[in-house]
Amino acid sequence: MVEVGFVLAAVGVWAGANFLYTSVKSVLQIIWSICFGDRRPLAERYGPWAVVTGSSDGIGKEYAVNLAKYGLNVVLVSRTESKLINVKEEITSQYPVEVRIVPIDFAQGPSVYKTIENALEGLDIGILVNNVGIAHDHPRYLEEIPWYQIEQTVSVNLIPTVNLVHMVLPQMKTRRRGMIVNVTSTAGIFPVPLVSTYGATKQFLNRFSQALQAELDGTGVECQLVHPMFVATSLIQQWESLGIYGILSAPVERYGRMAVWTIGKVRETTGYWAHGVQLVLLKVPPLVILMAITAYLFRYLRDMKINELGAK
Repeated sequence: MVEVGFVLAAVGVWAGANFLYTSVKSVLQIIWSICFGDRRPLAERYGPWAVVTGSSDGIGKEYAVNLAKYGLNVVLVSRTESKLINVKEEITSQYPVEVRIVPIDFAQGPSVYKTIENALEGLDIGILVNNVGIAHDHPRYLEEIPWYQIEQTVSVNLIPTVNLVHMVLPQMKTRRRGMIVNVTSTAGIFPVPLVSTYGATKQFLNRFSQALQAELDGTGVECQLVHPMFVATSLIQQWESLGIYGILSAPVERYGRMAVWTIGKVRETTGYWAHGVQLVLLKVPPLVILMAITAYLFRYLRDMKINELGAK
């Protein structure tokens, strides 16, 4: 019995130490980077050009603005040309950098990638920010979601990231420098009922990014995985009436500044300190309890939205 008690105690100590380490790992990496890491400007460390997808507004726009602030030229890739022009004018009015726009709709499929490849030809791409993503407008059961939305969610959330990494990685490896930033979601860390397809695509990107980090060891190229929680963007403004938008979300400008600041300092992050605290708290309960709570909450939000739509 004494031996069994010792083993159980050892397992408990190991589990507690592992939880503590994973909870503060990002903080430790940032401290190490600040004290001993590469302090060169991002443009010198990785290259003079950044490519940002989903950059017409929200997180993508803030990545573009803040990378320009750090002195990088920016290629804006997104669907709406008028919005891209506005972002370009905003950036060039503030910072002495070059900005190019590539208006394409990733939902159109493989045909768009040749357009992007032509636009990037001859550019020294130092940072690629894969941010583009879509989600349905409120929590719903799978069979309630139109098939075209499911298909778009899978194709837009997955294929652009993998394709663009495949496109720019050879030149980064040749130059032995570069940074790939894959922006996913905390919805990819835990199963999320009623947002199952969206969360599953983000889980794919999480595993893809983590595997890519191991592949890139020793190449001079880095990969950062960013999984934000709620950020005040157009993607989740449609959830505002559900009551969780303002409580849990971060201001997008503040989020963008901090997320860009973490580039080169940490391999995996939520991008924002308050989201890091929320993620630690989410990891405390057992997964079965967390899923039960999440399912209850999202069913409530679904019913609330249905009642709201029915009242109109």
